Amino acid sequence: MSISRRQFGAGLGAGALILATAPGLRAQGSGKILKVLVGYAPGGAADVVARAVGEGLRASGYQVIVDNKPGAAGRLATEALLTLPADGTTLLFAPSGNLTIYPHIYKSIKYDPLKDLVPVASATGMSFGIAVGATSPAKTLQEYLALAKADPAKAAYGTPGAGTAMHFLGVMLARQAKVPLTHVPYKGGSAALTDAIGGNLPAVITTLPNLLPMHKAGKLRLLAISNPEPLASLPNVPTFGTAGFPELNVAELFGFFARGGTPAATVAQLNAAISAAIKTPAVVAALEKLEFEPRAMAPDELAKFIRTEHARWGEIVKATGYTPEE
Repeated sequence: MSISRRQFGAGLGAGALILATAPGLRAQGSGKILKVLVGYAPGGAADVVARAVGEGLRASGYQVIVDNKPGAAGRLATEALLTLPADGTTLLFAPSGNLTIYPHIYKSIKYDPLKDLVPVASATGMSFGIAVGATSPAKTLQEYLALAKADPAKAAYGTPGAGTAMHFLGVMLARQAKVPLTHVPYKGGSAALTDAIGGNLPAVITTLPNLLPMHKAGKLRLLAISNPEPLASLPNVPTFGTAGFPELNVAELFGFFARGGTPAATVAQLNAAISAAIKTPAVVAALEKLEFEPRAMAPDELAKFIRTEHARWGEIVKATGYTPEE
């Protein structure tokens, strides 16, 4: 289970966001139609934030269609964008790791994120956490690692997909703890959360906003978070650093990206609208309530962040000896 649309709608107010799960669905009304491709299932972190910003874009005259294309850890949505015209009418909404980690993880990636995609605007910053089901005997990260080391059946951890920052966080944890953890990729975080809550999955690593509601409801137990500093809202949950793994300080951005070749004027117009949406009081309140940090960046600033993180992840992948897949 993840953040439900009903819970999310209460945070945004009465405005209804146009939803779509298939191409071709027409928005009603006279606003400019903007399709946003999300490479993860409805209800997950990426989907929730995309819909939040889509609601805020109404003020700039846009009617947003969120088109979920889960699969291949978000790459299906990226590939879909690259088949469309470079005119700014369709954007990709994705975690920055899709552009900064994937080139170092997959051998057969079909695009160059630094050349084929144009950063438009960031939306939020986010961190991650590892959690177990409420019935798990593990009360701490070290206890989970001890269980995993003793019993391979308890060494599995689920994430929203292979090659994501969450997958790699698990890879780094396994290497540093010297415990052979087993990665179980899902098509989005919602299904992984459901299996962890039901006791069918020993642990889950996903975005903190997706974990918090279930932790606070007593359905999951957060063992550690990837923030550099502890959170006041989680006084009894350590960072990975304080739990003994100081190198696992990992954070990402959610951002909007256009196809390469999109006119600079169009990118600037979209950035202005998205940045304004992120600053809308209702959107800010909804995102902060879910532990997302609203963060608006200009296209050049976002591009610099992507380049820097791309280089950083390349060094991390090389240092850990991770073998690229596919």
